[in-house]
Amino acid sequence: MNGPVAIAISAFRSNAAVIELLEAIFTEPNPEVGAVIVVDSLGDDEISKTAAARGWPICIENFDRNLGSAGNLARRMELAGEIGAEWCLCLNHDANWNRDRLDAMLKTARSRPRVGAVYPVLDHSPREPRWQEGPQEFTPSAHKRLFDIPADEPSADVLWGVSNFALYATAPRDEGVTVMGDLWMGYEDLAYGIALNQGGWKQLSCRAAVLTGGFDYVSRQFLGRAFHIPQKPAWYSYYNIRNLLLIRQCYGVHGVPWRSIVWKFAQSSLRIILLEENKFSRIRFLCAGTLAGLTGQNGKGPVP
Repeated sequence: MNGPVAIAISAFRSNAAVIELLEAIFTEPNPEVGAVIVVDSLGDDEISKTAAARGWPICIENFDRNLGSAGNLARRMELAGEIGAEWCLCLNHDANWNRDRLDAMLKTARSRPRVGAVYPVLDHSPREPRWQEGPQEFTPSAHKRLFDIPADEPSADVLWGVSNFALYATAPRDEGVTVMGDLWMGYEDLAYGIALNQGGWKQLSCRAAVLTGGFDYVSRQFLGRAFHIPQKPAWYSYYNIRNLLLIRQCYGVHGVPWRSIVWKFAQSSLRIILLEENKFSRIRFLCAGTLAGLTGQNGKGPVP
């Protein structure tokens, strides 16, 4: 490797988007990047053939099963460590590449000892407050909302952040800190943030790095007011509370307290009833997933 960073991209039936992302990365390379990894669930050979034809040196693994977002993140982190990278920049297939954003995050990562992760600030427009960064504790609202990015505070200590464009150190693996791949879909980045925190690794929000786009919202009207909610299929509800319960079983009350889980369940139920479509299916999946979490059923569930 020529650089300390491995870019690790997740893919699932997203050949065109991944190829477009690779095109951007190799068109505007960052000298800190020494390797590019793609982990593709149910992958074919299209990405590897395109990379070979265009001379892109990538490491790609195709799996004959759907790893889920959690399993995919776990495998990408493993590969980054195996090839000797110091840092793993994790990108979803729909991420947008910006080499200057990576530079800003590396500067933050090197500003203090034992930094396990650096996250960008998220731009969630048209939702308000627009800016979002990881919180210092888990709450039902999941992240800290900012109306303005503090100009005089370049970084902030956080408990976790979303894994899309997260810069993770690989050294924590040597101390047994790993991703909960058996969550399959959802909150794997929260679980890993809690593991880093309990292992004594710092996590920072880099306020000079802003990630725009990549968030799908749908507008819903209630009592004459517009609400922007994530546009997710109904089966996502199965993994919502289930995974929080599994994380609590693994990391204890200091990871996810009961009060937050109960409030998150109430919040999710209320949103389904008032704002979501396919209400019956979503409530059914939410309750089934909650029962699965209480009984310790991990991995891919019965849905999708």
